[in-house]
Amino acid sequence: MDISGAGKRGGRPQRALFGGAFNPLHKGHIALAEEIERKLGLEEVVFVPTGLPPHKERPAVSCEERRHMVELAIAGRPGWRVSDIECRLPGPSLTSRTLTHLSLSPPPFFVMGEDAFIDFLEWGGPEIILSLSHLVVVTRPGGAGVRARNTLLRVLDLSESFLTGENVPALDDLRSGRMVEWVAALPSFGTTLRLLAIDSLEISSTRLRSDIASGNTERWAHLLPEPVKSYIVETGLYREKSCGHNKME
Repeated sequence: MDISGAGKRGGRPQRALFGGAFNPLHKGHIALAEEIERKLGLEEVVFVPTGLPPHKERPAVSCEERRHMVELAIAGRPGWRVSDIECRLPGPSLTSRTLTHLSLSPPPFFVMGEDAFIDFLEWGGPEIILSLSHLVVVTRPGGAGVRARNTLLRVLDLSESFLTGENVPALDDLRSGRMVEWVAALPSFGTTLRLLAIDSLEISSTRLRSDIASGNTERWAHLLPEPVKSYIVETGLYREKSCGHNKME
């Protein structure tokens, strides 16, 4: 369902920013990017590794190493690239600051998970994010449901949307297959917010790092793109005890 109207700043974006710690980048990330690319009809997917997460423990593996692993995994894929913007910017990584520095025109899609969206309005500068990007919230089985829908209603109110609760679907409708995509205009920002149902591969990065630290390659090698697996084996990343249990997306 699309009730976005014609956006104030051009048509449907052809570029999407896909942020995350990518610690390490695994096949679940690749599957998600492929599905987003296909469903949104993109020409460009930009991976943006998080530098210093503002509300989480600093990753034991540096931003540059994580960026390099992404680069290895996506090499040769037309339209896929990685940005080191958050590796270069000092201080905590804030999406609003990243988008401001990138200054992309027309505004790109910005992809985020349903669970992360719950706290979106507590992020630094949510109004900046909404004005500089078209938000895409991906939903998947076992998602946040009611809490994410409550945040959605608050975002619509903030944007002076004409939509009310009765116009906004339950996220279970997307997860059940009754609806694949829902789009609404954000009048105050001249952008849109999109709910997108996905069916990607679920991989726990925390468990993955723990398995790598264990030294048992059979437990984790099949979950990584071959170039990433080879890099980890060659460099010994995540083999230190301190690298095995840090939390990330």
